[in-house]
Parts: sequence; structure tokens; C-alpha cells
Amino acid sequence: MKIKNNKGFTLIELLIVVAIIAILAAIAIPQFSSYRIRGYNSAATADLRNSRTAEEAFFSDWQVYVSSIVATGAPGVGAVLFNTTAVPQVTIAANGINGTSAPSAATTFNTGVSQNVGLVLSTSALGGSFTGASKNSAGDRCYGMDSDFTAIYWTNGVVSTVMNPAGNYAALADVNTSDFAGKAGTGACLGVAPQSLVWAGL
Repeated sequence: MKIKNNKGFTLIELLIVVAIIAILAAIAIPQFSSYRIRGYNSAATADLRNSRTAEEAFFSDWQVYVSSIVATGAPGVGAVLFNTTAVPQVTIAANGINGTSAPSAATTFNTGVSQNVGLVLSTSALGGSFTGASKNSAGDRCYGMDSDFTAIYWTNGVVSTVMNPAGNYAALADVNTSDFAGKAGTGACLGVAPQSLVWAGL
């Protein structure tokens, strides 16, 4: 009768395999989390860039920018838009911007907002320039832009915080590059003034 010699793994071998798996998991999980946050940040920047395109398209038709004040789009401090509707829509009445000629007919302004993203668009007194800010509640950066320059700027935000719907965004109107460089806080992240934020270019 032939006796089979079945060999298994020793305890040391099993412990080595478990240790290798634990090391790989310790490296991969933080990287995965970092990739997710970068994806959330990308959604916020994409919405901000899309809103710039929508603003410029509207300006090419009516020679005026609009704010994100829902249902009127009047100049001044905008309201924070979320994806509560599929396509947030701002309705502009004829001669509703500066009371004289722009726009000359009733029209609408649309810009999409992704899930978990807060977006605000503010204008100068007569709608001649605009600024914008966005943040994904799951992201770790706040983003800002100005109609006077093409760059998108960012500053550190806090994960699991949204843009403050009741925030003070008055400082967003007519900012310039120096504001985004940290010489003046714009309060774009949480909309709390005064708030000193240091911005960096993308």
C-alpha cells in the first residue's frame, strides 16, 4: 500500500502572505481615496468651466452677464445653485438686467450642476463682468474664476462641507487676479466674510 505525502502551507508561509496583502491594502486604500477626491474636484471644475462657457455665450447674444439669482438673474450677488433640478434655469425678463436695453427680449440662461456640487455666479452692478465659485461637497478644494482672466484658481476646502447657501458672496463681484492670489479673501468656499483665502492657479 502506497502512502501519499500531502504537504500543506506552513504557518510562517501563511503569515507572510497575509502580511503582503496587508501591506498592499495599506498602500492602495489611501490612493483609492485620493483618486475619488480628485474625481469629485474635477466635477466642480468642470461645472465652473461650463458656466463660464454659458456666461460668454449669453454675453455674445445680449452684451451682459447674469448672476445665479434664481428666476431673475439680476446683477449682483448670486445664489448657490445645486443639482436640485436637472438643469438649473435662470429666467431673464426683457430689460431686466440694467433697466435699459439688455436683454431686449425675455430669455433664459441655463447651466448644469453636477451632483454634490455647489455653484455661484455673481456679477458687477450692471452685469458687465462676473465671477464664479464652485465646490463639490465630497471634494477638498474650492474653485474660483473671474471674467477678467481665463485661469481657474483653487484653495483648500474641507471634505464633507458644501458651499454655504446663505453665504455672503458680495465680495465675489469684480474681483481681480490679486484677490485670487490671496491679497484679499473672496469667501468663495463657504461664503463667510471676512474670510482670508490664499488661491493658487491650476
